[in-house]
Amino acid sequence: SIGLRAIDLVKPADFPILKEKNLDCSMCYTAGETSLTKGFNDKKHHGWLVNDYLDAIPLVANAGYKNLICFSGNRNGMDDETGLNNCKEGLQKVLGKAERYGVTLQMELFNSKVDHKDYMADRSSWGIELCKRIDSPNFKLLYDIYHMQVNEGDVIRTIQDHHPWFG
Repeated sequence: SIGLRAIDLVKPADFPILKEKNLDCSMCYTAGETSLTKGFNDKKHHGWLVNDYLDAIPLVANAGYKNLICFSGNRNGMDDETGLNNCKEGLQKVLGKAERYGVTLQMELFNSKVDHKDYMADRSSWGIELCKRIDSPNFKLLYDIYHMQVNEGDVIRTIQDHHPWFG
C-alpha cells in the first residue's frame, strides 16, 4: 500500500512470502551460508560457494528474479592478482548455469576504509578488471554508491565512464 515494489537480499526459502505480497526480489541471496568475508577470492571456499550458487540459480530464475549477489571475500594478506584469478576461477564454475537461466551474478563493491576492513573488492578498477576477465553478460558489479564514495570518491565520473560493468 506504500508503493514498495521490491526488496533486496532475500533467501529462496522466503521467496513465497514475496510472491504472496506481490514483491520482486531485486537482489537475491543463495540458500546456503552467506559470507562477505569468505568469498570467491579464496579457493578454500570454492567448494561450498559453487554448490550454493549452482543450487540457488534455478531457484532465483524459477521465482522470476534476475539478480544474485556474490562477494570477493577479505584479503587476508592476498594480493590483488591472486584474488582476481581465484574469483575468475570460482565464478566460471557457476556462470554457465547463470547464463542458461538468465540470472546475473553481481559482486558487491564495499569500502574497506570504514565498514568492511580488509574486503578485497573495494575499488571499481579491481571489479572492472574482474568483469573484463570473466567476459560474461551475466556477471556485473553491484556498484554501491555509499561504499565507493567512501573508498574512491568521484562516483559520478566512475558511473559515467564504467556503467556497462554495473548491474
